Amino acid sequence: MFLSYKERMIKGASWNFLFLVLAAPIGYFVRILYANSLSKVEVGLFYAILDLISMVSIFRGLGLNNTVIYFIPKFLVQNRKDLIKSTLISVLLIQTIMAVLMAVLMYLISPTLINKYINNQGQFGDISLIFVVFTIMIFGYYIFDGTKALLFNSFQGFQSQKIYGTCNFLNILSILILSIIFIYFGAGLYSPALAYTITPLIMILIYGKIFLKEVFPEFFTEKITFSKELLNDIFSYGMPIMFGSAGFIIMGYLDSICLTYFTGLNAVADYRNVAMPTVLVLSYFASAICKVILPMSTEMWEKGEKKNLSDGLKKILSYSFIISVPFAVILAYFPTELVNIFFNENYLTAAPTMSILSFGVIFLSMNTIVFDIFNGIGKPHLSAKILYIGALFNLIFNLLLIPKFGTIGAAFATTLCYILIQILQTRYLGKFLDYKFPLKNFFLCLFSSSISIVPLLIIKSMILNEYVLILFSGVLYFLTYFLSIYVLKVDDLKEIKSLIFK
Repeated sequence: MFLSYKERMIKGASWNFLFLVLAAPIGYFVRILYANSLSKVEVGLFYAILDLISMVSIFRGLGLNNTVIYFIPKFLVQNRKDLIKSTLISVLLIQTIMAVLMAVLMYLISPTLINKYINNQGQFGDISLIFVVFTIMIFGYYIFDGTKALLFNSFQGFQSQKIYGTCNFLNILSILILSIIFIYFGAGLYSPALAYTITPLIMILIYGKIFLKEVFPEFFTEKITFSKELLNDIFSYGMPIMFGSAGFIIMGYLDSICLTYFTGLNAVADYRNVAMPTVLVLSYFASAICKVILPMSTEMWEKGEKKNLSDGLKKILSYSFIISVPFAVILAYFPTELVNIFFNENYLTAAPTMSILSFGVIFLSMNTIVFDIFNGIGKPHLSAKILYIGALFNLIFNLLLIPKFGTIGAAFATTLCYILIQILQTRYLGKFLDYKFPLKNFFLCLFSSSISIVPLLIIKSMILNEYVLILFSGVLYFLTYFLSIYVLKVDDLKEIKSLIFK
């Protein structure tokens, strides 16, 4: 029985992982483009505005966007496509009204936001340019991105995984192409804002047509059935999700918010355009797993297969260690070289931050997987509780460390936060699944990665070309690392090999 779960996990995760891998370099090219085409303070300005808007997006959809993932399959089982149509229209109307109201509110208080927060350190001279970029983002990106997200979630609700898998890939590709076009024609600072605003419109046109023709062709023929009961169901399911998602969003953007206020836009550019996007590559394995683990964990929990679920989680986390730890060590050891290759010397100040965050993202990957287990076994309130504890911890340490240490303080606070969350998750999960954190495997992976770095210490002074150094060091390091975990029997390498071939 467990083998069938494993095979389904491999099939679902591999498809999502494929498109994550395809989208990763494109997303990175976007940041490289901005770093080399705009001034550092302009890059910091854009991400300061984007992060502020992303924080406010908590209230745009009231958590209703995610309800379609739950209600569409439920109504399909009941053969009530009229309720699917009614749910989609209800969520779209509510979300659009809320988005417009929030955009107007942000516009009215924009002078205060710009002077007291975004340009608090006075690094950007022309306030009028900030106002234009801010206006484009709130009346363009903020409103239309919500509709795009609703459409993408609808594909997931209909379980059109192959279409859904392409969504984020095409989205980031559109941002890259539009950014190149606008920068080429001299739009300068406006280029990112325009690219991020137009892309949701393009996605709505492309995927809207696919949705109406291939996924839900009955949309125009089904009647609309609005009812108080339906709205109550939507809100009663969506509001708890909103508060839970708020914890993720708040924690994800706290660093940038605090950096913007206390240190200025240059620090935001280091953190949001270089350090964090680079280390988040380590979380792709977890992201791919999470697309399939939530519904599968629900199925296993309902069938009473707690032991299989616990064993499977331990195995997944072991794979996460094996994959993410060596990459984290490489990122921590070669941050300066990587910044020089992909960005420019203006961003070398991001190198120490990248080293610290690379260790933290190992725990972020594990956190993401375990949170989906909590939600899958019907304990979303525990996810929210842990997230808010983590967010409060992160905020306190950001306030203590960022004013004095800048991006290094932010990275240190975030890494400690991820570790705290993993400790809390292990404590609570042990109550339901007889689960214990696979500490032995984790430390064996760390030990193997530490041993494998020794040959690099010898050759680093012998190779002067940065490209050759990273290429040769990477090959040597991973050969030594996998030999080490084989000798130490960290995991069953034959099983890993069979999973790769499957």
